[in-house]
Amino acid sequence: MRAVAERQSACAQLTQAIEAAVAGLASVRDAVDRLNVFPVPDGDTGSNMLRTLEGMAEAARRGDTDDCAAFAGSVARGALLAARGNSGVILAQILGSLVRELASDPDRARGWMRGLEAASASARAAVLDPKPGTMLSVIDAAAGASDPAAAIDAARAAEERTPTQLAVLAAAGVVDSGGAGLVVVLEAMSAALGLTTSVGPYPWLDDIAVPVASVRDLSAAELVASDREDELRYEVMFSLEAPERQVDALRVVWAGLGDSIVIVGDGTVWRCHVHTNDIAAAIQGGIDAGRVRDLSVTDLREQTGEVAWVRDAPPAAEPSPPATAVVAVGTGSGIARLFRSFGVASIVAGGQGANPSIAELVDAVRSTHAKQVIVLPNNANILAAASAMIGLVDAEVAIVPTVHLVQGFAALMAYDPESGLSENERRMTEAARRVRWGEVTVAVRDGSWQGGVFGAGSAIGISDQGIVSVGPDPEAVLVGLCERLLEPGGEIVTVIVGERGHRERVEAALAGVFDRHHGVELEVIEGGQPLYPYLLGVE
Repeated sequence: MRAVAERQSACAQLTQAIEAAVAGLASVRDAVDRLNVFPVPDGDTGSNMLRTLEGMAEAARRGDTDDCAAFAGSVARGALLAARGNSGVILAQILGSLVRELASDPDRARGWMRGLEAASASARAAVLDPKPGTMLSVIDAAAGASDPAAAIDAARAAEERTPTQLAVLAAAGVVDSGGAGLVVVLEAMSAALGLTTSVGPYPWLDDIAVPVASVRDLSAAELVASDREDELRYEVMFSLEAPERQVDALRVVWAGLGDSIVIVGDGTVWRCHVHTNDIAAAIQGGIDAGRVRDLSVTDLREQTGEVAWVRDAPPAAEPSPPATAVVAVGTGSGIARLFRSFGVASIVAGGQGANPSIAELVDAVRSTHAKQVIVLPNNANILAAASAMIGLVDAEVAIVPTVHLVQGFAALMAYDPESGLSENERRMTEAARRVRWGEVTVAVRDGSWQGGVFGAGSAIGISDQGIVSVGPDPEAVLVGLCERLLEPGGEIVTVIVGERGHRERVEAALAGVFDRHHGVELEVIEGGQPLYPYLLGVE
């Protein structure tokens, strides 16, 4: 009985330490989020780390406290499944190793130091290209200390040094955000375990500018608001004379234009119904499929209910899974509809500033019911979670390393649902690599770039080369960004318009660019993504 009580007490202490870490990080999350290299409104490091900790805490509350090893294993798995973004995945590795050592050693101080050593090794193993000046530097410093108090001092000193190790941090005037969060977590856990006596202060978190609304303030339903009929204003209905294969093609086209799609018929004559904001494209889809008759367009704001044949239509049969299915991460109602039109089987709500967890990616892969699945992360900060997910599902999974939405769409152009996994992975990866990407947003704090300095509220254009265009408004910046991306050449420019962008301004703004770059085609897509008025791709 005494041994059981001791094990339960040890598990309870670990749970208290994890809860303390949750509380500590929650109190500084917003400040950690704002420690961005770029002054953009979607910093998410603190949020990703907090979500990881919350998953760990939930697993601890449900864990088997009679078996410390099993308890530590379930807690580590809870952190992994909840992990979001690179910082969350690395934190899950660190804390998983730490709690396993603490659970196995009755000497708290010795278990803590052994745990830090194991955490340092596992974190470095999880990163393909470790760099100094990151949270890896912080855990390495802590692991090299002689005792728990010295470990905290070493972690704090390592965090303060990060701007001297990474030029981008020095230029931005910030410390590493992942390291800042890790210091808070280690201090909170160490104090809760009685190994050290104080936490804070954190001077590197002082005087960080307050951001505008963040993606993480939005719910998943708002991030992928593709099924809300009140966002789609018009109802298009017509009769269609067409063979069934052409009707199947119409369904695919309409999936990218709207929802409430109902198509019923006898094999030659069909009644077709869709809710959409693009009336012309919906009608053109019917014309391309066959002969359109009895066309009607209704403003849904003035309509009180569906006609009977739409309301009473039987549900469409569930299609069988393709040979290779696709899971894609994205944000915005228009982007979700475009994904569906390309045949994406499952869409995960997320992107920059709102990284999905490993568990959400696992659920998305499983929901396809396919034996082979391609995953498009569409964000560099989601690659780590996507890679960590592979061993947690039964399906054979390949990650096409898309770091931006425009690369994801390019990859989908090469997708063939009836081809095998390796062939799709090869073709989609090649297609994605042919795209250069950029994005326009609004700065949330003062900053500098190669052209000088800019103030909060300025529009900024970002590519994989950093900030390359700054101006008074997003359209002016879009022009500079487009010129920069076209310097090596290009054939097609794709602009994805966000909820704060204006489609009608894009062509006018870019007219001069295309006068100087003859033969380049422009494609404008309504994406509806938050925070970024324009996303840009050049093929």
